[in-house]
Amino acid sequence: MSLHLPARRVATTASAVAGKPSLHLQYLLPRTQRRNAWFNWSRKSAQKGSENSPFAQELSRREREQMIARKNLIRTQGTSIFDEEIKDSERAQREKEEEEKKPAAATGMLGTKVKEHMERAEDPDPRWRVRFLKKKVMQMVRNSDKPLTREQRIKLTEKEHVSASPHLPTSTKKLVHLSHQIVGKTVDEAITQMRFSKKKMAREVKWELELARDRAIAAHGMGLGAADGQALEKPKKIQTKDGSWIEVRDPTTMYVDQSWVTKGPWRGMRKHYHGRSRTSAMYRPTASISVVLKEEKTRIRQHDEKVEKEAKKAPWVHLPNRPVTAQRPYYSW
Repeated sequence: MSLHLPARRVATTASAVAGKPSLHLQYLLPRTQRRNAWFNWSRKSAQKGSENSPFAQELSRREREQMIARKNLIRTQGTSIFDEEIKDSERAQREKEEEEKKPAAATGMLGTKVKEHMERAEDPDPRWRVRFLKKKVMQMVRNSDKPLTREQRIKLTEKEHVSASPHLPTSTKKLVHLSHQIVGKTVDEAITQMRFSKKKMAREVKWELELARDRAIAAHGMGLGAADGQALEKPKKIQTKDGSWIEVRDPTTMYVDQSWVTKGPWRGMRKHYHGRSRTSAMYRPTASISVVLKEEKTRIRQHDEKVEKEAKKAPWVHLPNRPVTAQRPYYSW
């Protein structure tokens, strides 16, 4: 008879028997121990089995239903099912009344258009205003006999307008050249100069001149002589402050009497890198240009006053006849 066994099983069994020592020599081999800690293994397995039971699932479902029913009961326990809506409306009404009671400044209303409020803001002390007006009337009556001073007469007969530009992104060193270029010229000529100038800030100065011209016309009525028929029949030749001679045909023509430049705040900073790991801060400057516009009446008056002063001046004498002073009765050497 032949024994039919798989060749792989026979080979494995033979190798295991051949490599395994005898029973009485096995205690000489090194042994390693491995321990596993299974705490409460039996209790967890019992709980897991109890949770999966249909009876436990039924209990947990009932508990959840009872909890939901209890919450619904607490939520609808009021005298009416519309209690929450009523309370919300009452709360909103109460908040609205509190906001109305707050002052206007607290609620963000900075002003009011009520007539009484406007009068109170514009005239907070009417009695003081009446006293002040009485005082000014008394001063005017008292000084009515006195002649007007030179400054008062100039302010009554001549007009001027002062305008300042916003801070421009440039320095005073660059903007002052444009300021020197427009001073003493008529407004139209100054605008023409800025129009054809290659400087970057020339267009800003041109815009400021146009704005100042428009405001002077609208606020003070300057430059309207030609429209009102105030032009001179014969042009008058006058000398300006810088010594140049010009002809004036319209005494209300506006010109740039003064122009100056002021510094503004720094608009930024950037680092400038040097050798040996050193840096310095470079600040970007701003500048503003201001102009004073006047009419040609002012230059005509200044020229006439200069001519009159020169006419009143006595002739120059080389050795005037006056007493000798500061003489000593002894020699100074």
